[in-house]
Amino acid sequence: MKFAVFSHVAEKATATPKQRLDEFAAEVRLADELGYDYFFTTEHHFTGRFSMAPSQPVSLTVVAQNSERMRFGPMVVLLPISQPLRVVEEMLILDHMSGGRLEMGFGRGITPHEHTSYGINTHSDRARFEEGLEIVLKAFTSDGPFSYVGEYWQYIDVDLPWKPLQTPHPPVWIPTNTPATAYQYGKRGFGIGGFAVVGMGLYETVFSEYRRGCDEAGVPPDRRPVCYLASALVADTDAEAKELMYDHFLRQLALFEDERRRSHRAGDSAIRQATSASLGRMAAIRADMDAAAEGLRFVHGSPSTVAAQIDRLRDRLGVNVFVGEFSFGELTFEQVRRSHELFMGEVAPRLAAPPLAAA
Repeated sequence: MKFAVFSHVAEKATATPKQRLDEFAAEVRLADELGYDYFFTTEHHFTGRFSMAPSQPVSLTVVAQNSERMRFGPMVVLLPISQPLRVVEEMLILDHMSGGRLEMGFGRGITPHEHTSYGINTHSDRARFEEGLEIVLKAFTSDGPFSYVGEYWQYIDVDLPWKPLQTPHPPVWIPTNTPATAYQYGKRGFGIGGFAVVGMGLYETVFSEYRRGCDEAGVPPDRRPVCYLASALVADTDAEAKELMYDHFLRQLALFEDERRRSHRAGDSAIRQATSASLGRMAAIRADMDAAAEGLRFVHGSPSTVAAQIDRLRDRLGVNVFVGEFSFGELTFEQVRRSHELFMGEVAPRLAAPPLAAA
């Protein structure tokens, strides 16, 4: 079992943008000192308080220069609105800057209004993603100059000045909610991930199909990372954790809801249908936080309680990388620090035993 930290770098009313960004760097240093395996960053655009992280290279440079041992990477680079060749150059620099600690997460994006802000038709995002991924992997694995002529991007006689430090390239992760896609990613040896707010039920099938793809491709068990991202809070007692989590998770949820409403207003009928479904899931969480807690839409409690919750995730879903977002809502940095210290000091050791077999 491995452990990761994730951050939206959401704005906080209690801090200036500079103070919030300094807090982000401090959380990176703390995570590295405490022994986390990974630190993952996000990418969002024109989202107000939801995220102060529009540039993966900027965020990841902060991580690289404020850590010494843990691996790190984007979760994810939004390929449909990115210039793939620019992504290749940036990932190359980060891999060398960090001494080969980079992981690469790629995705289509979950917020349609971000695509339209860049003039991208949301309904082309899958094709753009697949073409962008093909370009990135071709650039890393080509022996000498390469060319690519696709529907969205065309490159002629590109000669990268150096190769990644990691051979043939840093590990690739692609979160997905689709079983058929998960199966293909398993066959290709990519890592995979899921999001707690969506619910465990969907991921039983998604992760099972991923493992089937890995089995067919002969991917070794130690190269099948299955991560699960959840807001996380550890306190000395269950009662204290519940009070903090219910308050601050609802504040975080409100930012998610605002983003979905913006996409709903700007989208066509298909986008409005999808965002309505997402808003419905969030409304259900808001209406019954106790049921959401039982369904592990977030993780919270004393160290023993949180360890039991994560044990449920690896037992039911086969999760082997738990990704916690510890700084959310208006939590102070001291509250975030205490949560991290309890997690790595008392939760992680309880999960040191080999993972249980996935159901």
